[in-house]
Amino acid sequence: MKKLLFTMTMIAAFGVANAQTEEGGWFVGASSNLGFSSTSIDGVSDNANNFNLNGRAGYFFMENLTGGLAIGFSNTKQGDNKLTNTLIGPFVRYYVNGTFFVGAGYSAEKRKTEFTGGDTEATGGNLNFEAGYPIFIGDGGNVAIEPALNYTIGTGDFDNTSTFGLAVGFNLYF
Repeated sequence: MKKLLFTMTMIAAFGVANAQTEEGGWFVGASSNLGFSSTSIDGVSDNANNFNLNGRAGYFFMENLTGGLAIGFSNTKQGDNKLTNTLIGPFVRYYVNGTFFVGAGYSAEKRKTEFTGGDTEATGGNLNFEAGYPIFIGDGGNVAIEPALNYTIGTGDFDNTSTFGLAVGFNLYF
């Protein structure tokens, strides 16, 4: 019975998702990847406790294709080091058959680093890639929880940094 209910829910979610990605629609939302991520800086891998909160708003320029602006804040503690980042930049997202999505973006970043030997500030950017699935909830189907995998490559002052993680977003589709 549980498998049947799960299958019916997934079929309904696919149908509702298709209706939310039409040309002229909007979405706004936020995401976070609380907890753990694996980070590599200059080939040295270390585990990090990471908190980030990202907001975004997008417009569907054509069916299944949206673009917009993302802003974000993150705080990462890795050993005795602490990184604080603020970000802003454009993004695009494509919904494959109106359901699964893949996206990319670029964000300008200001980073403050607190090391035991002193503090530094730097600016640069990030190339951001994501893939995920909106799970629409409620009768109207305008609210979605969106688990996604993301991968970020640093540019400019941050060209030696890459991050892979899991984020969970909460979006409203209009």
